[in-house]
Amino acid sequence: MRFTWFIGLLVLFAAVSCGPSRHAIPIEMRYPSKSGVDLAGKNLTVAYPVTGEYESDRFVKKMAVAFSESLEKDYGTGAGSIEVCSVDTDEGNYSTRDSMVSLLMATGADLVFLFEPLSLPKEKSVAVPLKVTLRCYDGMNKDDKVQSFSGTTMVDLTSSAGILSEADKVGKAVSDSFESQWKMEQYSIAYYDSVKWYEALIRAEQYDWKGAMDIWLGMLDVKDLMKRAALEYNIAVSCYMLGIMELAEEWLDRSDADNKMPTLSDGLRKRIAARKS
Repeated sequence: MRFTWFIGLLVLFAAVSCGPSRHAIPIEMRYPSKSGVDLAGKNLTVAYPVTGEYESDRFVKKMAVAFSESLEKDYGTGAGSIEVCSVDTDEGNYSTRDSMVSLLMATGADLVFLFEPLSLPKEKSVAVPLKVTLRCYDGMNKDDKVQSFSGTTMVDLTSSAGILSEADKVGKAVSDSFESQWKMEQYSIAYYDSVKWYEALIRAEQYDWKGAMDIWLGMLDVKDLMKRAALEYNIAVSCYMLGIMELAEEWLDRSDADNKMPTLSDGLRKRIAARKS
């Protein structure tokens, strides 16, 4: 019923236009975290230090595990997909770039997080300020440097069981800064009044971008430059949605060469440039 109404509405709009019509599709898009670190599609490792201080070490370990579990849920990588490992602090400065690169290579990750050691106070209290520092090295980032993130939180250290519970809370709280930001955006698709165009548009409405692109690719032998430009623009949108930015630009170039649609083309180019930066 939903698609019957949808197609009927499209026919009504198409009947009043000789050029391509436009249909806006609302899409919730994933953007990098508040920290600015983009984790989408990357293999991650979370490391924690071992200092020999029993309670501090198990606090940091539990914090690292909670941190990794939160990221697994956010990025849909599945339980246990982010490796959690320890590093020996006796081996000198373990958080330098060279040490982080070695850790990255040893684990086969694209990006590695490393928590700094913590020194828990011996006197237990219900309100203890705790500074947490997290290092990050992204092997896919052209800046090639170790980033550092710090923050202070209050923890309750009044019981042994409470220590691990607090560590879990801190790890989850730290993960908040690295979880995805989602924004609702609208993307326009060009179409004409025919069954094939509607079939592809319905696929796009269902976020089946590969399926929609396959239909548009199969229609490229059309002689009408306006229609071909619309097809090429739509293919560029599909490539963008699939994360293939270079190919999206190539198809947009073809569309502009055949019959540029300034509003659609310029808007998509800005979005591609923003995702590539």
